Parts: sequence; C-alpha cells; structure tokens
Amino acid sequence: MSWFYTPQHKAQKDRAILKRIDETLSRQGLPSAILHFLVFLLLEWQWLDVGPTPTGSYVFGLLLVVMAAWRFIMIAQFSDWYGRGPARWRDWFIASGFLHAAVWTAYMVYRLSGPDHPIELLGLLYTLAVASGGTFVYSLYGRTVRIYLAILLWPVAVYYAFRAAGDSHWYISLAFVALYFYLVSTAGRVSELVWGFLTHNHELKQRLRALEQAREANVIQASSNRRFINQLLHRVKNPLSGLLGVLGMLSHDEQSSEHQGMLNIARRSGHSILDLVNDLEAFIEQRDQSRVPQNIVFNLRKTLEHALSDMGSKAHEHGLELAYMYHPEVPERIESDPQWLSNAFRRLLDFALESAEEGEITVRIALDNRADDERLLLSFYFGNDESSVEDLNAAINRNMDTLPEDEDVSDQLTLMVAAAQFKAMGAELQAIEKDGLKKLRVSLPIKSSSQQASSFRPARFMAGRSVMLVDMTPINERALTAEFMSWDMTVTAWQIERLLDDEGELDTDFILLNIPVEDARAQEYLRQVQQLLDRLADHRARVFLYASELQRGLFSGLTGPFHFIEKPVSRDDLLRHLRESLEETHLDKVEEYRCSNTRVLLAEDNMVNQKVVSRLLERMGVSVQTCVNGQEAARMATTDSPYDLVIMDCLMPRMDGLESTRKIRQHELSSGDHVPIIAMTAEDTPEQERACLAAGMDDFMTKPVSYENLVTLIQRWVG
Repeated sequence: MSWFYTPQHKAQKDRAILKRIDETLSRQGLPSAILHFLVFLLLEWQWLDVGPTPTGSYVFGLLLVVMAAWRFIMIAQFSDWYGRGPARWRDWFIASGFLHAAVWTAYMVYRLSGPDHPIELLGLLYTLAVASGGTFVYSLYGRTVRIYLAILLWPVAVYYAFRAAGDSHWYISLAFVALYFYLVSTAGRVSELVWGFLTHNHELKQRLRALEQAREANVIQASSNRRFINQLLHRVKNPLSGLLGVLGMLSHDEQSSEHQGMLNIARRSGHSILDLVNDLEAFIEQRDQSRVPQNIVFNLRKTLEHALSDMGSKAHEHGLELAYMYHPEVPERIESDPQWLSNAFRRLLDFALESAEEGEITVRIALDNRADDERLLLSFYFGNDESSVEDLNAAINRNMDTLPEDEDVSDQLTLMVAAAQFKAMGAELQAIEKDGLKKLRVSLPIKSSSQQASSFRPARFMAGRSVMLVDMTPINERALTAEFMSWDMTVTAWQIERLLDDEGELDTDFILLNIPVEDARAQEYLRQVQQLLDRLADHRARVFLYASELQRGLFSGLTGPFHFIEKPVSRDDLLRHLRESLEETHLDKVEEYRCSNTRVLLAEDNMVNQKVVSRLLERMGVSVQTCVNGQEAARMATTDSPYDLVIMDCLMPRMDGLESTRKIRQHELSSGDHVPIIAMTAEDTPEQERACLAAGMDDFMTKPVSYENLVTLIQRWVG
C-alpha cells in the first residue's frame, strides 16, 4: 500500500501502465534536478554584487547536488528497485520530489529574507515554472500534487504576507495563493483526462484480448471440428475406394450385357458418392479458408486438356458428348495455381455434366477480349430446362458461411464449391442463357509467363497429309478441323453412309470415325464400321475409332486394322496416335501390360483396398507381399529380400506411412540401397503430397486406385 498514492481508476491498477508512467516520470526528474542547481548557480553569481555568499547558500547548493545525484541513482537502478516493489519505489520517488521542492522553496525564502536584488524576480518566476511543470508530473498521482504545490508555493506566499513591506508584497502573496488553487484545479482536470483516456484504452485492450482469446478458441475448435470431419470423410472414402476397385475389376472381366449394365450403374453410383465426399471436403476447406492459391508457372493447355480427358468417361456414362474448343491465342504457360485451377475446372465441368439433360457439353477456352487486363475466359454450355439462370447465379454468389435453412441447396454443392475456388483466384462468374442453352461464364485473371516456347511441332510430321472426319458433332468437327489445319493438313467432313456409297478411291491418310455415346446406337454403327474396314483392307488409310474408354469392349468383334482414340482427346495425344499409326501396321486389340519377376510390398490396413490393389498387381504378373501397418512395412522393407517397389498407405495403425518411410530411408543411409516408395492416400491435397515427398516417398497415388494409373506407376518406377 502506497503512502501517497491510492488507485481510483481501473487503469491505475494495471501494473504495466503504472510502470511505463513511473519510468517516464523518473527520467524527466533528472533534467529538472540539474536545472535547479544551474539556476541556483546563476542566482548566487548575481547576488555576489551585494556581498559575499553566505554559508547557508553553500548548504543549499550541497543539498541540490545531492538531490540531483539521488535522482540519477534512481534512474540507473530503476529496474532493480522497481522489481522489489512498485509501491515502495513510488513512495521513494514522490518523497524525493517533496524533499527537492522543500529544499528549493527553503532556499528561496532564505535568499528573499536577505538584501534585495533584482535577480529575486528570476527566482520567483523559476519557482512558478517549477510549480507548473510539477503539476503535470504529479497530477497522475492523485492528491500528491496538492502536497507538492503546497510545499513549493505556500512558504513563499506566507513569507510575503508576513513581510508586507508594501502593496507589491501582498500582490505577490495573493498571486502565489491563487496560483496554488488554479494549479490544483488544473491538476484535477489533467488527471481525469489522462486517466480517463488510459482507462478507456485499458478497457479496449481487455476487450481486444478477450476477442483474441475467443477467436483463438474458435480457431482451435474449428480446426478440431475440421480435423474430425476430415477423419470421418477419410473413413468413408477408404471402403468406398475398395468398392470401386472391386467393381472396376469385375467390369474388366467377361460379363453378360445385363450384368455389365448393372456393374456400370454400381460404378457410377460409387463415383457419385466419392464426388460428393470430395465436394464436402472442398466445401469445408473453402468455408474455413484453410488454403489459399499458390502461384507457379505451368502449362495451362495440358492441365485443362488432361481434366477434359479424365471427364470423358463420365460424359459417356451420362450419354453425353463432351467437346471443347481451345483458341490458339490463349497463352500456353501462365502463372497461377495449377491444382487449384484444375480442381475448380473439373468441378464446374462435373456440374455441367450432372445438370445436362441430353445432347452435347461444350467447353470453350479463350481470352476475354472485353476485359482491360489479361483474363482467361472459360465457357461451359449445356442443355437444361429445370434450373433457371436466377437459381444458378444465386448458387454462384451464395455465401458459404450462411446457408439458407428453408431451402435445399445440396444439389448445387458442386457449383458452389467450384465458384468459391474460382473466386479465390480472383475470377468473376456468371450464368446466362444463350440459344436455348445454359452457359456458365468464368473470367479468370491470369499472368502469362515469359517462357512461351513450345516443343509441339506437328507440322514436321503431318504437313501435306489428309484426314477425313466422319459423323462428328458440329463443335467437335469445328475444333478438330481448326487443329488439323494448323498442322498444315487437308481436312474433309463425311457421313459414314456417304462414305460407304462412294465407290471411288479414298485418297486420304487418316479416317477418324465418331462413335455414338449410346451403346445401342454404337453397336449398330459398328456394323457400318466393319463394312468400311473390309473395304479398306488393302488401303493405306488408317482408321481411328473416336470413342469413350468405356466402349473399348464393343470393338472386340471388329476385324481389320483400326486404332482407338479416347475422347475428348488432347492435341498431344492426337498427334501421338497419328504418328504411332504411321509406324504400325494395325492394332486389333490392346494388350495388357505384363511385369514379371517384380516384387512389390503393399502396406494397406484396409483389407478390401489391399485385396483390390493386390489383384490389380497380380494381373500384371507382379509378386505381391502385404502388411497392415507401417511398423511391419519398415521391418519387411529392411530385412526381407529386396523389393522392386513399395506401395505405402499414409494412414495406418501403430505407425503411419510417413514415419515408416522415414525409417526405411534412414536404414538405406547405411545399406546404400534405394527402393521406390509410392504414397497411396485418399487425401488428394498439395499439403499431403508435400508431406509425402518430404518424408522420402518418390511418387503419389490417390484412391480409388485404377488399373491404368497403377500400370503407369509400375512402368515409371520398375520398367
């Protein structure tokens, strides 16, 4: 408890505020003490005119020097003394201020009682200045300022009142008394103003601190909830991946048409559930803004064409043609987030496929010439009479934090997530209706890379050659014609009936036939294709069947040379197929990849997924050893005979795949060996991929595992 200071405001009880004030005022006290001594010397030097310096002046001078030294020590030892007790330090500081004021006012009275000298006026004015300055210093300590001013002013006022040698002495006495009350009143106002401000500031800081604590608690809670939901979704995706794998294996086996149709329905349903789970993950990610786009330079055309190729099978399952037009002015390489863009593009295309009722889905990729800055224009056209443009725009502009309680928006989840992902990259989205079709328009700001040189030189191989486009849809015909003509090729469009009726010599290098998406129409169409193959048995023209991957099984009955191109085809794949056909005589049937004398360790705790991947590997002729946790995987990989490849699930009991990989890599430092390790996970995110690569894994594979992806990885790492 302080002798001179009693807190009255909340801020006066805040030790941090008081310490800053105490330290600041203590530093300001030293110049004041030094100035006292300098003014003392000036006064004494002037009083030498009326006589020698009395002994009392030497005493007062010594006391002023001691006080200045004391103030210096208090500043130098502030942290040490203050640490022993703030109240104790404050009492010493205020007491020294009182003592200093008492010494000075006693000195002034002592000198005023001697012979008169004009320099007295300077001493009085300096005393008034000290009183004014001390008012602002000690006003922060409550009643302390009254005691300080009384010590400094009242002795001089009393001296002049009792001396009263004339009216001027009374005036000086009254002036000192009036100044005392005025400064006390001013000190009260200053104290209320300063402490009121500090109290308000203190309360604001407390509120901000409480808000920050609440925000941190919410972030922790949200992070915990998000982690829990992701774990639940992962547990859903694991058995679902196994189910899709089994259905995929059965689809490759010989089945009756009825059973094959039922399998296709089951696969389609499974993929729909998997898409829904992925959308839920992306929805949570976008709502919580747990990820932001990270820009790098990448090949835009390959990224979008790869996404379109992947969606071709889904378009076929919906009985839809998927076509796209890629305008040549679009830069090849841009700076953006490739995975973010690919995910948003796939989701918007997926929404168009799910929403389209019939006909053709068209994607147009161009530059937005209406924008002032460089922008990529993505347009998705599809036919749908049920959804209005207003509903689509409402879903695009919907705030994901505040979903309506009285409206079912689950069917718009894919569109909402895709729109949020595009908007995170600065895109503008709009739904309009044009020529009876719904159009989703995305205007995305891009930054072209200075490295636009392309290794794609088709004219070196195709210049001067000719191609027939047979039964293409209008958009496909337009897009392929523009592409082939840019290769310096001659392009003609035909119908197969006209082609069969034409008895003349077919003067062309390539014939590209568009197979209908409906299997019933496709089987009927293939009868005409067989007639064409019989006619071209000895002809130089290469025949290509432009169809969905799911239609491969329909071609097993065809005889004669033909080639298969999966639609929609990227320009790189299109050129590759044409070039390969020039080097081959025919391709009647796709041979399965074989990889004998290869040992693979498969670490997977989910038995369904383990059996599916094992069967796919055994189908290639691979010898498979399995384990169910990372601890067994690390032991088997480091003690058994060398494996050619390790496929490692990321989430397993006892020890996860990342830690198991670190153990294996640590062992390899001494053995000098290196076995390729492929990560297998249901979480397809850049963070997960980076974590896998950082742990020492060589490649990354997402569930559900397909035969084609598995073949690609085996070829890449085993050969």
